[in-house]
Amino acid sequence: MKKVSFTDKLSFGDKPKITLMLETPSSKEIRICMAKGTIMKEHTAPQAITIMLIKGRLLIVSEGEECILEDGEMVYFDARVPHSLEAIDECIIRLVLSKQDTVQRVQKIIGMA
Repeated sequence: MKKVSFTDKLSFGDKPKITLMLETPSSKEIRICMAKGTIMKEHTAPQAITIMLIKGRLLIVSEGEECILEDGEMVYFDARVPHSLEAIDECIIRLVLSKQDTVQRVQKIIGMA
């Protein structure tokens, strides 16, 4: 058993902050901290993903549709579906990736890698 907290040791800045929280036999659990007004430009993932908003309000745009997530809500995307994120408020996000996907790919989206 491994216990992690998505709300401890938070860090917000001018770019989203990406932290690998947990790796399981089938997935990677990532925390993304986004300051109000920060954006993750349109991108795709090579495998299916889920995005859960732990705290805040988050605008997600995908294929011409807009969705605002609030505390505790989540969305699912099939592989290769383009989407972008914008923090309406300060946001704590849980991103679940396939085991085959990489944290470095997510970091490249925001120019960290």
